[in-house]
Amino acid sequence: MCLCATEQQFGFKRRHSTDMCTVVLKETLSYYTVDGGVAFCTFIDAAKAFDRVNYCKLFRLFLLCNIPASCLRLLLNLYTNSVACVSWNGIRSPQFLIQNGERQGGIISHILFCVYIDSLLQRLRESGVGCYIGRAFTGALAYADDVVLIAPTSNMQFALC
Repeated sequence: MCLCATEQQFGFKRRHSTDMCTVVLKETLSYYTVDGGVAFCTFIDAAKAFDRVNYCKLFRLFLLCNIPASCLRLLLNLYTNSVACVSWNGIRSPQFLIQNGERQGGIISHILFCVYIDSLLQRLRESGVGCYIGRAFTGALAYADDVVLIAPTSNMQFALC
């Protein structure tokens, strides 16, 4: 079983922090802008990212991670059979099935979200597009749902399809 996040993911990892992510970003920019060079950044805040996690994609990723079948069935059952209702002013709506989203604040939510976004970070690294310091890819850095893409030119095209 492997639930290891890429080096580009700084969120929800032991001995990692926003400070570390910021230092890597600053060092990358410094490396590329020395002697008048340039680097371009795009900052992405995936608003409501936890709410938009697609269960089918998430569980396909878990299959690739060789999660034990019993754990996968437990998670699948937990997430696909969840219901909710809305209560407002003492009036309750009928129950409805929750079909996507990650439970923010849940004890395993951060792990599930890291697995979910990690495949994107891997694909960005494997594309070969973006900034590098030596052999280390620094072209995409993430802290949970906040991502920065860094490239030495503004005309980069990522082919992730």
